[in-house]
Amino acid sequence: MVVTEVSIMHRAREGDHTAFEAIFDQYQRPIYNYVLRMIGDPEEASDLTQEAFIKAYVALAKTPSDLNLSAWLYRIATNTCIDALRRKKILTWQPWETFTKVFHPKQVAPDNPEQELLRKEDAQFVQEVLCKLPPRYRQCLILREYQDLPCSQIAEIMEISPSALKSLMFRAREAFKARYLAATRVGGGIP
Repeated sequence: MVVTEVSIMHRAREGDHTAFEAIFDQYQRPIYNYVLRMIGDPEEASDLTQEAFIKAYVALAKTPSDLNLSAWLYRIATNTCIDALRRKKILTWQPWETFTKVFHPKQVAPDNPEQELLRKEDAQFVQEVLCKLPPRYRQCLILREYQDLPCSQIAEIMEISPSALKSLMFRAREAFKARYLAATRVGGGIP
């Protein structure tokens, strides 16, 4: 018998720890990767991921039956990250190579050291540009470009309409492009 996400949610809502464990097993890695991109520190990302799942577990009984689980978990993770960033008052980013090792392990072993060095420099530069964007721009770009989520889900996570997301995504990409081009023209620093 195939167990659906709806039945797992129902069982978890009723207090079935095994059902919530199945939810955790399914979403822990994508949520951790998202939190890691937002926070930049693997140890802190692990702690915040656990904190987000604890919040989800506590709130699960009060959720509606038609809950979009994935969007709800990303929203909890986002709020957990924002709270942590407010406490820190600074935002740091994980180096691009850490992301690449997690998602593209075959691409990590360099066949051409010179090419690998250039790739690392480009990736670090992209991270620096991302770091300078406003948090809402970073959030939508990370969810779309790194997490590869559909726009409908990103809109739900960010609690905005799909049309507002399209506008936000456009502005975020334009801001990224402008900062990237300005920095490459100047030959170094990120404005």
